[in-house]
Amino acid sequence: MEDISNLCPVTTVQNTLMGKWKLIILWILHTRTRRFNELEKRIPGGISHGVLAQQLKEMERDGLIHRKVYNEVPPKVEYSLTEIGISFIPIMNQIMEWGATYVHKMTQCNMDICVANNFPCNKCHSLMHDE
Repeated sequence: MEDISNLCPVTTVQNTLMGKWKLIILWILHTRTRRFNELEKRIPGGISHGVLAQQLKEMERDGLIHRKVYNEVPPKVEYSLTEIGISFIPIMNQIMEWGATYVHKMTQCNMDICVANNFPCNKCHSLMHDE
């Protein structure tokens, strides 16, 4: 982790969570420990194997997630949130709520209608409720 003593809190958060998939990864891990392939499959829109591996390495380095390697063949690796990662989940809930409100105000979209009618845009709602 870089020296954060001279950084403001906003810059620290931005630097720690910078990366297209990091917030989604945190959200997916908030309910339980997951293996690499599970994470890869649950990320909406898809992610390359290499990009996911890089994002996970950075998140482990920054103390957001824990990587547990089992001594098995083939290797089994699981990812879970650390205490620091868990402490960010209430903020993620607020981000999701703000995002839903923003989408509704900017597009007149009502996600309840999407969910009730199984429209494709219900993916965000599914992420919010980990369905």
